[in-house]
Amino acid sequence: MNTSGDNESSEIIRLGINGFGRIGRCIARLAAIHPGFEIAAINELNDDVANAAYLYNYDSTHGRSDCPAELAAKGEKVRFGDKEARFHCFERCGDVPWSESSVDILVDATGITENISDCRLLTESGKIRKAIVTHSPEDGVDRYIIMGVNCDSYDPEKDDVVSTIICDTNAIAHVLKALDDEYGVASGFVTTLHPWLSYQNLVDGPVAWQSSPGAYWKDFSLGRSSIGSVIPKNTTAVSCLRPVLPHIEPRLSGFSYRIPTDVVCSADLSIALEKSIKLESLRSFLESYFADSPYVGVNYDPLVSVDFKGEPYSAVIDARWLQLLADKMVKIVLWYDNEWGYSSRVLDMARLMAKHW
Repeated sequence: MNTSGDNESSEIIRLGINGFGRIGRCIARLAAIHPGFEIAAINELNDDVANAAYLYNYDSTHGRSDCPAELAAKGEKVRFGDKEARFHCFERCGDVPWSESSVDILVDATGITENISDCRLLTESGKIRKAIVTHSPEDGVDRYIIMGVNCDSYDPEKDDVVSTIICDTNAIAHVLKALDDEYGVASGFVTTLHPWLSYQNLVDGPVAWQSSPGAYWKDFSLGRSSIGSVIPKNTTAVSCLRPVLPHIEPRLSGFSYRIPTDVVCSADLSIALEKSIKLESLRSFLESYFADSPYVGVNYDPLVSVDFKGEPYSAVIDARWLQLLADKMVKIVLWYDNEWGYSSRVLDMARLMAKHW
């Protein structure tokens, strides 16, 4: 691999994707059109390869794929452009022969905690180089990374299994770090509005997850129809800040609503600062701080959630709603595509790993 210190590797990064659901397919779509990546292997519990390719090609949220998938090798492989990926159907990612496909980095997009130990064994045995998990487990990973916030803490010698945490924390962490660096975060509250997810029901039903038998919620309201109600829910957006911004996390609390839309989240941050400021000074500071950021944008147009579909930023600050109360209480509204933006950060993490090879 490239050792010149450039931001990206000069060689192709061969990805293995474990779990071909919402995030797995978004990662595959992004990797398929990026010249620096090649999808080497996919593992998915659904053994219908044609169905997996169909779901990748035609997405109700993101439309048709820019790089369509085709079946190859009698359904044992999927072709993306002129590249082929081996398709597997194993329950545990540790059972998948990733090394036969020369996988460099395995992305576990299942959210299943048990797979983390498998990722560890795969890296220790040399069957893969590194692993990325797309959720925030309590333990089992070497490092929790939010690109643009604490990516400088990545240690290529020690960090073999890395968590890219969750979409909500990726969104709020940038603004919180910026405010704390400049003004100090004294306390605050975060409210997120999150689209429905696959474990929710179309009509009222029990709280058991239809997509994950044996899993269930204790709050009966999460069994209600996802398409007809705004459903209050606890969120881990704030607690997941702990490994990244440990001094800020105890000063905050959070809450969430599940909303009847398919994609794009919003976060409402009400933050008490340690220093007094003026509204225009705050506006100028945020514009300057994120002027060249590949992770955060600033918007002044009168947009709505659907306008941020397919947005690769981790968060977009909606400057129209920037408010200040009593010189210290700040209100900031963020928008972020919880699928596309987050998946973009997973590939950024893979590029960071490859940079050190």
